[in-house]
Amino acid sequence: MSHPMTLVEAATLTAEQRRAVRAIYEDAFPEELQVPFDDLFVDRMLVLLDEEGPAGFALVRDLAETRWTFLRYYAVGRRGRGTGSTMWRSLTARLAADGRTRLIWDVEDPDEAGLSPELVEEHRRRIVFYERLGGRLLPVRDYLPPHDDGHAPQLLLMDAPLADEPEPPLRELVETVYLRRYGVPAADPAVRRTLLGSRL
Repeated sequence: MSHPMTLVEAATLTAEQRRAVRAIYEDAFPEELQVPFDDLFVDRMLVLLDEEGPAGFALVRDLAETRWTFLRYYAVGRRGRGTGSTMWRSLTARLAADGRTRLIWDVEDPDEAGLSPELVEEHRRRIVFYERLGGRLLPVRDYLPPHDDGHAPQLLLMDAPLADEPEPPLRELVETVYLRRYGVPAADPAVRRTLLGSRL
């Protein structure tokens, strides 16, 4: 018999549940990709609860002046139970109900030079996971936003439409992510490089 899983706002968590979310976070991301846990709460955190407590979380930030939302972190604490897929369906349904029309996120590029075979496999698996749930790999190249930790892995950009709206021009999407997620204006060399590399 399956128990219901519910997606709740982080503000409603008990101290114990919050500690469990922290453990999921620290386990899911290598130290160099982590920011201090308490710093995550500048954004909106949605936590999946099951009968054992927190099973995963998504950290999202609405991109100002748009109806798009950026997914900063997506982490599942219990694997192999369909938890990741369940949380994704709950998350996208919640955002759509809030009037958001598109979810955008970045993923590590499995083709980055010098990666170990294990990391290549892990990055590929992550992309396939998102694609299975309706995510799309965008034809964006040379995408190197400044990372919170100063480390700049080679990244790819993905999105998932949440509502029936016309496809935005890819250039607009790239410039919006750089500006509204990373604070980098369109005239910045990093943005120019991405647009050039992506033939936009």
